[in-house]
Amino acid sequence: MNDSTDCRAVDLPFETGEYPTTWQVSDREHNILKIPGLLIVEKGKYPTGMLYGDMPIEYENGSASFPQCHRFDVLTGRLSSGAYVALMNGELSYVFPGSGRIVGAFAALSLEPFDTSEHRKYAAIELQIEGVESVAGVMPISGIKMPTKVGDEPTWQVSLVKDANFTWRAGNVSMEFCYNHRVRAFDGYEFRIAFGPVLRISSDQPLAIVGWWLEWVRPLRQLISLLTGEPREVRYLLAMVAGVAPRLRRDQVFGWDITHLPVNSTRAAVEAIRSAVNLSCDHLSLLDLLCSWKWRIKEGHPLFETYGSMVATADQHPRSRLLLLLQALEGSYGFENREEFAADNGKFGDKRNEVLERARQLLDKTDFKFVNKNLRREASRGLSQALSELLTRLPDVISEDLEGAELIKVVREADSDKNRLPVHDALTRVRNILSHGSGSFDPQHLEAAADILERAVRYEVLRLLDVPSEARERAVEKYE
Repeated sequence: MNDSTDCRAVDLPFETGEYPTTWQVSDREHNILKIPGLLIVEKGKYPTGMLYGDMPIEYENGSASFPQCHRFDVLTGRLSSGAYVALMNGELSYVFPGSGRIVGAFAALSLEPFDTSEHRKYAAIELQIEGVESVAGVMPISGIKMPTKVGDEPTWQVSLVKDANFTWRAGNVSMEFCYNHRVRAFDGYEFRIAFGPVLRISSDQPLAIVGWWLEWVRPLRQLISLLTGEPREVRYLLAMVAGVAPRLRRDQVFGWDITHLPVNSTRAAVEAIRSAVNLSCDHLSLLDLLCSWKWRIKEGHPLFETYGSMVATADQHPRSRLLLLLQALEGSYGFENREEFAADNGKFGDKRNEVLERARQLLDKTDFKFVNKNLRREASRGLSQALSELLTRLPDVISEDLEGAELIKVVREADSDKNRLPVHDALTRVRNILSHGSGSFDPQHLEAAADILERAVRYEVLRLLDVPSEARERAVEKYE
């Protein structure tokens, strides 16, 4: 069995599991009580804690009701190992007089004690996100030499790539991509060298964990998921107060969507992830792409808001996935053409008022009231128009794949003018049927159409991020 645990490229300060902990809890007079219990940090779950013993229960007239719940910004404790923990943005519940439970959005484990009243701020973070080395497009090993025939000197040699790393800066933030490596060379029976990708982000303005997560880690995960075409995991997250501490003395962050399973890179795993962007070949900065992504989110661009919320989410139902993708494309079209639409609405409003004024003179009061109520108030535009324009600028492969999609064939067969319904009108009909609940479609047909539309959405997002056309073309390629 090939076991890589003894030669991991990245070691973490702490493991997932249960830790006996003494919690520091404040009572109503703001005195700090030390209460024994547990800290539980596991993959796929929020960090939790258990408390046992004499709790600061609130009594009224000699009696108390349960559960008693209290929100907190930060709640600290000390592990039996001597390390420290800070739970952040959570809730403390006293279930019974001698039992309590804590749930936090994040937990930070550290070798240094935490302040009991405020969040610790960090100048830098280090993390590993699945697929990032595929995006980077550089390998750490340039070549190897080994004996190939009998009589050759039994020597194995490996040469490393000196430039298998990137450093970028934008404003007061810098980002570095590199490979961490570990060598096992003193075994006598085995020689190994392993590499794992690492991203480091530093800020001239230190941030608390929640700030780092919301402002940098979450959008970075969304971006990597977009570039690679699949939801990607955050494998670990470390935080540094000064940015120079050894890895095993950095604070480790736990959260429900952090796996804490850093992995070594392998050719098979990297090649299995087909990234639309190759930072090395495309001469792109991952930090610039991330800043552009964040700016689009901040300006409220519907394509980024809608797709950004779903790109890192797995196991979506085909119905909701298709509807969200269509909503993203329609919203993007409206946002990009909002000035033109505003002018059209102005002209339409003037024309509408003219028509209604003539109708007032010709119709009785009841008929005029009906016309006034039912005559639309804005110029006509919608999903069909958005898709029609989109398909004219997308690579032909998207239109061709939609033409052959079973979902489009089903809609066309149900149309009175068989097989002549344009793709954009067929998709609009699907959206209306699903949104109004007037019918349904085979989930497999919906899933296949959603896969095609997601390639179109990725192309549009990359276009708005100013990614070169070659990378956009890669985003719409279909892989079996």
